[in-house]
Amino acid sequence: MFWYKRKAARQGQEPAAPAEARPAPESFDIPVNLRVDRNSVSFMAFPHPGPLVIADTAVLCHQCGADREWMVVKTAEGVFIRCRCTHTWSEPRMSPQRFDTLMGPVTDVAPDFDHALRSMGFDGAFSGIYLT
Repeated sequence: MFWYKRKAARQGQEPAAPAEARPAPESFDIPVNLRVDRNSVSFMAFPHPGPLVIADTAVLCHQCGADREWMVVKTAEGVFIRCRCTHTWSEPRMSPQRFDTLMGPVTDVAPDFDHALRSMGFDGAFSGIYLT
């Protein structure tokens, strides 16, 4: 679960995101300086290890035929799916709200998109390899 901040973060500040798209309970208030400003994020991404079903249809890679191990990415342009074989496509059937629901909490910060690809194993190095 990565996000990349367009503006430079303050020294020693570790941003965090809510676990779900719904608001946090009143008894658990995240400090303002630890919240992620979603307007300053250029992309968010997370790995989805199992099969991914969108609009009652299982996602399949048209390049290699994979049916699991996805990287789901949200940018200002929309939501994208990336396979381990590096094939990436736009997924207009997945709304940004559904993305936020699936993503969960932010666990790491990437300096750029290439770093996120390498860190999650979607840079082509694990093409055709599926973990159990």
